[in-house]
Amino acid sequence: MNKPDFSTYRLLIAEDNKENFLFYKSSLKPTGIQIIHAENGQRAVKQFKDHEIDLVIMDAMMPVMDGFKATEAIKKMKPEIPVIILTAYVNQETIREAVASGSNDYLSKPITPDVLYVALQKWLPGY
Repeated sequence: MNKPDFSTYRLLIAEDNKENFLFYKSSLKPTGIQIIHAENGQRAVKQFKDHEIDLVIMDAMMPVMDGFKATEAIKKMKPEIPVIILTAYVNQETIREAVASGSNDYLSKPITPDVLYVALQKWLPGY
C-alpha cells in the first residue's frame, strides 16, 4: 500500500503502552501526520483541550481514566471529531461500550500499518 500524505493533520493517540505507541508512531511517520501522545484518558482530554486535533485514536483500557470515559468527554467538547477506539478485547460488550461512548469506529489489536492507514483515510475530515 502506498503511504498516504496526512501531513496537514494532527492526530491524538491515547495509549498507555509505550511499545504500542512507538509502533503507531513509527508506522505513521512516513505519512507526515503530526502526533500528540497521551498516556492515559485524563491526559488525552487535556491534550484535546490544548491542541487542535483532527482525529483521536483511543486505547480502551488505560489507567486514571479509561478510553470510553475519555471519548465521552471529548465528544461533549467537539462531537464532530472522529474517535477510533483500539481494543484487544473485541466482544459485544466492548463494542456496546465503544458505541455508547460516542466513538465513530473501533479497531482490534494487534493492528497493522495498512489497517491504520485505511482507518485514518476513512475518518480524517476532508481526506
